[in-house]
Amino acid sequence: MRKAIITLISALVFITAAVMFKNLYSCNIPIGNRGIRAALKEGGLDALFIGSSTFRSNLDMHELDEAYDDRAYIISYGGNQYTATSIQYDEIRRRATHECKLMIFELDPLMLTEDVKLSDSRVIWDLSFEGKIALWNKLKAAGNDDLSIMYEYFVTSGMDDLITYPVTERFYSTRYYKGAKTDETPSSGLDFLENEEFDISDSVLVNAQLESVKEIIEKCRRDGQDFIFLECPHYYRLENDPKYAEYHDFFADLMEEYDVRCIYAHDVDFDNHNPEYYEDMGHFSATGRHVYTQELIKVLKGYL
Repeated sequence: MRKAIITLISALVFITAAVMFKNLYSCNIPIGNRGIRAALKEGGLDALFIGSSTFRSNLDMHELDEAYDDRAYIISYGGNQYTATSIQYDEIRRRATHECKLMIFELDPLMLTEDVKLSDSRVIWDLSFEGKIALWNKLKAAGNDDLSIMYEYFVTSGMDDLITYPVTERFYSTRYYKGAKTDETPSSGLDFLENEEFDISDSVLVNAQLESVKEIIEKCRRDGQDFIFLECPHYYRLENDPKYAEYHDFFADLMEEYDVRCIYAHDVDFDNHNPEYYEDMGHFSATGRHVYTQELIKVLKGYL
């Protein structure tokens, strides 16, 4: 009995220590070529892209490395939201020792309709404890702070990375150059893209996301940080959807009101009707990523 109690206590101490270590120091653990720590380690950057999996899938890092002499970087997370991006910007400014010439934030009209939630545990992993608390306060303000979410946020999220680190670390660098995939992404084909079902008709504006866009703009201007917003082309069926068009116009009006420079999908020479370029409605195939990035670099020359 005594041995069982000692074992139980030891296990609890170990788990508590692991959880505390993760919450306090996860942002300092190198995880391949990804995340805030990896971006800051690069030193001064010409271009830093901050967005969701769309950026990771649609931007070809080989092309960007060549165009900017390895002085470009992408920070992206699955389903990244503007509420989280605002916190990520603060984190970068707080920890960076070098300047970034241009920050490129993702412009996705439908992000304005996303409920404030934890979309990707890597967001938490990359933040210092100060950043973790700031993001948690965003979730709390949105009402997403019940005990199950708190347990996921502070205890379970990122534990898989911590436990499997010695094995999985070698794969992350490769994934960074393949759109976060273990292999190059093929097109899903014309039949799939023409018949893939989606319904955004009931999407509604989430004020917290709108306010976070304004925060990002205000913070950049306060800090003298040069920035733009970039919209990647979605497959034409999504862009032609009336609800998408409605929020696109709303976002465009907001950018005009705040006098923000933007690169919209139609500003880059890219055929969003070509099924060979797409994996799904919003993510490119390897071919699409390569073609789009080459054309995007031509447009970016006017901003860098």
